[in-house]
Amino acid sequence: MKKYSLLKSSKAGIHACILLTTLLAHSVAEAQSCPTSSTPTISTYTNTYYPGTANANAGTTSITLGNAVGSTPIAPLDILLVIQMQGAQFTSSNTIAYGDGSTGSGYLNNGNLVAGKMEYVVATNAVALTGGTRTLTIQSALVNSYKSSAYSGAGNGQYTFQVIRVPVYYNATLGATIAPPAWNGATGGVIVLYATQTLNMNGQTIDASGKGFRGGGGKQFKNGGGTGVSTDYMAMTTANANGAKGEGIAGTPRYINNNWASPALDNGVALEGYPGGSMNMGAPGNAGGGATDGGPTGNSNNAGGGGGGNGGPGGIGGHGWNTWTLPTGGLPGAKFAQVTPSRLVMGGGGGAGSTDGGTGIYGPPVGATPGSGVSSSGMPGGGIVLVTAGIITGAGTINASGLYTNSQVLNDGGGGGGAGGSVVIIAGSGLSGVTVHADGSNGSTNTGGGQQHGPGGGGGGGFVYSNGALAAASVNGGSAGTTANAAHGGITYYAADGTSGIQNQAITQAQTPVFPLVCAVLATEFLSVSASDQNGNSIVDWQVANEQDVHEYTVEKSFDGNNFTTAGVIAYKPAPGSINDYTYTDPGTGNTHPLIYYRVKQVTVGGQYAFSKIVQVKLSVPAKLMVTPNPAAESATLSFISDHNADISIRLIDMTGHSVWHKQFQAATGMNTLSLDHLQELPNGMYVLQLYDGENYEKIKMLIRH
Repeated sequence: MKKYSLLKSSKAGIHACILLTTLLAHSVAEAQSCPTSSTPTISTYTNTYYPGTANANAGTTSITLGNAVGSTPIAPLDILLVIQMQGAQFTSSNTIAYGDGSTGSGYLNNGNLVAGKMEYVVATNAVALTGGTRTLTIQSALVNSYKSSAYSGAGNGQYTFQVIRVPVYYNATLGATIAPPAWNGATGGVIVLYATQTLNMNGQTIDASGKGFRGGGGKQFKNGGGTGVSTDYMAMTTANANGAKGEGIAGTPRYINNNWASPALDNGVALEGYPGGSMNMGAPGNAGGGATDGGPTGNSNNAGGGGGGNGGPGGIGGHGWNTWTLPTGGLPGAKFAQVTPSRLVMGGGGGAGSTDGGTGIYGPPVGATPGSGVSSSGMPGGGIVLVTAGIITGAGTINASGLYTNSQVLNDGGGGGGAGGSVVIIAGSGLSGVTVHADGSNGSTNTGGGQQHGPGGGGGGGFVYSNGALAAASVNGGSAGTTANAAHGGITYYAADGTSGIQNQAITQAQTPVFPLVCAVLATEFLSVSASDQNGNSIVDWQVANEQDVHEYTVEKSFDGNNFTTAGVIAYKPAPGSINDYTYTDPGTGNTHPLIYYRVKQVTVGGQYAFSKIVQVKLSVPAKLMVTPNPAAESATLSFISDHNADISIRLIDMTGHSVWHKQFQAATGMNTLSLDHLQELPNGMYVLQLYDGENYEKIKMLIRH
C-alpha cells in the first residue's frame, strides 16, 4: 500500500507543480494532483464520487465506474481514493449462530472480509461524470482487490466500493460547514480534504454526521396476516411482520430510512438485501438488528430496533409490548474489529422497531404519511472524514456522529441509534484547535400509550485517529430510548446503551495521498529549505535543481504560520550545474517576534509561481526586560517583550521592600517601551524594577545615581 507522511517527508508540499506544456501533452490546469498556489475558500464538498461497477483485482490498472455524484470529473494526474464500503460475509442462520456464528450479530473474519480497505491512486485518463462506459486507468497497479456485487447465496451480503476524486490544495480556508452527500448505497458518506501546507478551519465544521450507513426503514404491518415466531433472527419482508435490519458492511436491507421520507424507501422484493431476509432481530455485520415482534402473526407486540456498531457495538432494542419476558428487540450491530487508520468503515445504521399502529410524533418525519410507520425507523450512522494538512490554523470541528433525531413514536416500537463514524486527521501542527466527535446516536423513545413498548438501543461510538493531541474528542455510545411504564426493566424496558468507541491521538503512520511521479518533473525542484538564527537575524537558505524559466525568488515570512508577507526578493542566478544555492538575510526580525515562519515563492518568467515548504526559526532575542541607561540619573527607558496583549503592572522597589513608584501600562504583543521620569527625586541606590503581566513576574536590578 502506498503511504506518504507529510510529517516524515522533507519534500511535503515542496514540489512546485508548474508543469510546462513542453513536458506534458495536456494542460496542468486539467489536473488537481499538483497543489494550486492560491488559497481558495471552500464552502461545499469538493470531492467527486464514482461507484465501482465491477470487481477490480489487485495488480490491475483499470477500474470500471458508474455515474458520478459531484461536479468535477476525473482528469489525468488527479489523486483518487479507492475505498471498499461494504464487503463481509456472515452466518445467515435463523438461530443464535446468526452473524458471527455464535451471538446473533456480527460477521465472519475470513478472506471475504474486504470492507474498509482503501488506497490512493493517480489517474492517467479523463473520466466523464455520466454517460457511456467509463473505465479509469491508474499509474500503478492496485495493491488491494475491490469487489462490487449484489447479495447472493448463504451469508453473502452486498459488496460495494467507490472511487473518490481528491482535490489537492496548497492552502485552503473553510468558508462554511462542509458535508459530504449522504451515502446512497453506492456513493457518498466520505469527505477527503488535503492541503499540503495550511488548512484554515476558520471556526467552521466538517460534518459527516448521519451521512453513513442508513437505518432500517420503519414499515407498518397491521394486525393479522403476519408469519413467523418470536424467536426468528431473520425473515423475508414478505412475512409482513417485524422490523427491518439496518444497513452496514454486510449489506443493505429492502426497507431503508431515506432521510425520514415517508414512506420508507423500498428497494423491492427482488432486492431483499440480506440472505435469509432483511427483517428481524439478527444483526448482520455492524448494522443493528430489526425488532422481532413478540407476536409476529399479529405484529402487535412491538419491540425496539438494535443500535448500529463501529468503534463499539450498539445496544440491544427493548422488549415488546405485553411480552416483557421475551428478548425480541433487535440485536446490536457489531464493533468493526479490523480497523486501522488505513482501514475504515462508516457507522452502522440502527434497526427499525416493529409497528402496527404506525404512530409518530415530534420532529422528523415532518408531515409523514399517517400510518406509514416511518417514525419507527432506525437512525443512520456517521460517515468517514479524512483530513491531511501541513499546518492547521483556526479552531474548527469535525463531526462524524450518528444522526440524532427527536422523532418519537407513541405505542409502537422505536428505532435503534446510528453508530459514530470514523475520523483520521493528520497535521504537522494545529491539531490543538480541532474538536472531533464520532458519537453514537440515541435510540428512539416512545410514550408507550401508557404501556411499555420497546425503545431503540443506542448506537455504538466510532473511531477517532490523529497524530497529535486534539482540543477535544468524543466517541461516546448513544443512550437507549425510553418508554412510559417502568414496571419491567425500567424506563428503557431492557433496551441498552451503545458502547463507547476508540480514539488514538498519537498515531505514527497513516495512509495519506501521494504526489504522482510527474510532479517530480518540474520547472524547479526545491531540494532543501532551511532558516537559522545569526545574532537575531534570520538566514534563509534554499537549494534548487532543474531551474527552467525562473525569474526570481520571493522570500515570505509570517508570525503565525498562515498570513505571509514579502520579506525580500532574490533574482535568479545562472549556475554552472543543475543545482543552485540561494541565501537571504532578514535583518533584525528577532526584536519583537522570537518565532518566525518562512517560505520561498519561485516565480517563472511567465508569472507562474509555486511555494517551498514552510520552515521556522527561533531567534535569539534580547532580554525580556531591559533598562537603559543603567545606572540612570533623571530618566531611563524600560523595554520589554510581551507574548500577548496584556495589562502590565510596573513597580520600582527599594532595598527595604517598599514600592516607591508604580504605573499601569497596556502592553501590545511584541516589543514595548516606557519612559521612567523624575528619577532625580529618588535617593541614590539600588532598586528592583518589577513587571507583572497577570501571569508572570519579571524583575531587573536598576541603579540610580545622580
